[in-house]
Amino acid sequence: MKKTATAVPYRLALKTMPPHSARQAVAPPRLLARLREAVEQPLVAVTSLAGFGKTSLLVQLRRELLAPGAAVAWLTIEASDDRASVAPAVIASLSTALGLEMPARAFDQVGQAGADLWAASELLVQMHELARPTWLLIDDLHQLADRDAIDFIYYLVTNAPSNFHVVVSSRTDPPFPVEELRAHGLYTQFVTEDLRLRLEDTVGFLRRRLGDEVDIEIGARLHERTEGWPMALQIVTSAMARRSDIAGTVASLSGATGDVARYFSQFVLESLDEGAVAMLVRASLLETLHPGLCAALGGGVDAAEILVRLEQQTGLVTSVDGGDVYRMHPLFREYLASLLAELPASERSALHAKAAEWFAAHDMLEHAAEHAFLGGLRAEAMDWIEKRVRYLGVQGRIVEVLAWLDRLPPEEIARREGIQLTAAWACALCYRPQDAERLTDVILARPGVTPEVVLQANIVRSAAAIHCDDYQRARGCIDTYDPALGPLYCNTLSFIAIHSGFPERARYYQQISDGHGRVARSFYDSIYGAFAVGLSYLIEGQAKEAAGVFAAALERAESVTGWRSLPAAIHAAGLAAANWELGAEDEARALLANRLDLIEQAALPDAVILAYLTLARYESQKGSEGKAFDALNSLAAIGELRGQPRLVAASLGEQIRQHAIRNRLMSCRMLMNGLDAIAADPARADRGLEAELRLIREIAAARVALLDHDYTVALAALDHAAEIAARLRRGRDQIAVRIVRASSLRDDDEGPPLLAEALSLAESFGLVRVLADDWPAALDVLPELDRSGCGAAAGVSPAFVDRVTERCRVGWVPKAAAPKSAATNQRPAQLSAREMEILAALAHGRTNKEIANILDVGPETIKWHMRNLLSKLNAANRRHAVDRARLLGILD
Repeated sequence: MKKTATAVPYRLALKTMPPHSARQAVAPPRLLARLREAVEQPLVAVTSLAGFGKTSLLVQLRRELLAPGAAVAWLTIEASDDRASVAPAVIASLSTALGLEMPARAFDQVGQAGADLWAASELLVQMHELARPTWLLIDDLHQLADRDAIDFIYYLVTNAPSNFHVVVSSRTDPPFPVEELRAHGLYTQFVTEDLRLRLEDTVGFLRRRLGDEVDIEIGARLHERTEGWPMALQIVTSAMARRSDIAGTVASLSGATGDVARYFSQFVLESLDEGAVAMLVRASLLETLHPGLCAALGGGVDAAEILVRLEQQTGLVTSVDGGDVYRMHPLFREYLASLLAELPASERSALHAKAAEWFAAHDMLEHAAEHAFLGGLRAEAMDWIEKRVRYLGVQGRIVEVLAWLDRLPPEEIARREGIQLTAAWACALCYRPQDAERLTDVILARPGVTPEVVLQANIVRSAAAIHCDDYQRARGCIDTYDPALGPLYCNTLSFIAIHSGFPERARYYQQISDGHGRVARSFYDSIYGAFAVGLSYLIEGQAKEAAGVFAAALERAESVTGWRSLPAAIHAAGLAAANWELGAEDEARALLANRLDLIEQAALPDAVILAYLTLARYESQKGSEGKAFDALNSLAAIGELRGQPRLVAASLGEQIRQHAIRNRLMSCRMLMNGLDAIAADPARADRGLEAELRLIREIAAARVALLDHDYTVALAALDHAAEIAARLRRGRDQIAVRIVRASSLRDDDEGPPLLAEALSLAESFGLVRVLADDWPAALDVLPELDRSGCGAAAGVSPAFVDRVTERCRVGWVPKAAAPKSAATNQRPAQLSAREMEILAALAHGRTNKEIANILDVGPETIKWHMRNLLSKLNAANRRHAVDRARLLGILD
């Protein structure tokens, strides 16, 4: 072989030609970065279902590898390939990539016994001598069935020099004996879940494709509909590019119409026979696909084989937890359901009846009830429905209980006792207080009702009262506390304790409920109990502990009821508020995306307040003042519609804060009038929240007085606020009062020590938002902390002060989210001067021996520095260290 390239034979050209990449690739940068690190190994496999962007990912990787001058060969596998076609194509592609000449007649010999291994071995030797980083990218490996061709490719892997790497894409696991490579860390596999898009990936792609103005709410809604399927995202965004109404496109997205439907029709169903299509259309009435039932609905076709084939070829059908039960992608199901709707109503009813009988025969009564109701089997349906509702209540699937409640005739509910209590609980927890009250009245009016049922009905009424923000009534529903029955109403006691000034008791009541052991807690019981615990920590100012509780509960809620569900939404609100306090602003906003409607409709009042205040503060910090006040006006409107004055007061208090930090005295005075009217309204019924309303009012009054330079009024209001916050044990509010008070006393000796104490408490809890959210004008007192030594005496670190003060600037964004600055040659503090010299030599491709000679030190010294350098840069090898240094701006 000579180092002069010749043209690849025409018959091999198409196989070695990489496809075009999309203008905006879907593969997220985080995935590409992981792949870029992994491809230093001899073998990397990207195995996923169809439509998840394997080929696109390889094309992007090829572009990145070519940029620094690597040699990259490409091979596309076809179903007809064997060793006689694969081996010449591999040799040709690698020879071209490396700029090596191979006589045309040699390609006629490659693929014959012995000749291809000789050519491959010679090529590997040439690669080693050239020492040029070389990659072979093989697309669609799953189509290769010829064992000899597979062995040939694996021969390249196992005999590869250190500068040669193979990356393959496949719909199935690569047919190689990779156990030894895996054991030695020389093989990495990326699977479907690695390629599935996350929320931040979807939002990032939309903004790259359509502009930074794309709202995260739009991205979240689209992400939910596509379920992280890259192909669907590409199809939808292509349609968006042709329309100016992005939000409207997402809102109207359906698998039954438009480009998505055309994709399903032309590229999925046309490849199937009529029997398979008919089975899929009829199976679209099922939430989960059981092959036996699908075969029964589809006229006896081999449903199992069809589902397996669709999973491998399209990814639109996936097995549940790797078993023999499947589910359709929701967009695909919508498309098939639109075809099902074209069948006669009698045929659809018969299909539901057949499904009901099949589920009942397999002891799946919850599914049997659903289809019996739709299939006209009324007598059987009502018995199954009652069992279904009870089962759903035990499982905590409250939204599904409500769905049945809305569909059942009132007379059936009135005469079926087994439904009533479960339905009453569902109404109480989903903010349907009138329905909950009506059902509990029916229960209590029954003759011979037992004391335990009476207690449970009253607990339901107390839960409904808490959702209505009426703690006076919640207390009245449970007037005594019996430890033996404690677990039955510990959640009610917990929320009452929080709003009575005893947040630590809320945690105690939950310990009682968790440790009682007589009856296992239901999902909803434990999930609302966890929210009480998280809330108790949050109002004390212990945001780190609150975040841990909310995060664990959110993970559980998402796994049980789904990402977009009420249990997940309320904990997302709590976690967002905790993350905001801890300085994770972008994470806080992302948690609320596409969940605000759920929070607005049915969440606890505390969750509503946390969500909307966090959203308003995020938008204000970002400089989007209009969006901030839109959020606060929405909070007030929710409070008005629900008849919950605390929500309105929280909105007005936050509006006053945001206007006050912008020196808008007249706006503050006008809003203050509204807040005073709520706090002092004699006609308003006592809900047991008077102290909290007064606390909101006094802090707001202090801010307005400070803005008006009336320090006497400000201090008097702060005295009242401090007393209330202490009585209610609201630690976060106590810190806020200290900060505002320190600002009002900035010319007094009392101011600096007060601010130092507030910052010390904030640092111990990790609350980096205190100055920005409480009173940015307190920055004027900070210089006095240094001069007086108060800050050091209170243990406030300069690093914490820096984190706190940088957030006081409107429009500030986290450093991680800021645009990357230009690379500089400044030496970072963590690298020594010697390590910088070694890094520069590495960038020029020097060996350890050459570096030792240049620096006039021993080889062992270089090895010692090299280990330190790799550790500090978090790099796997020398090349990776150089890449990381360039990424971090250490090297040009």
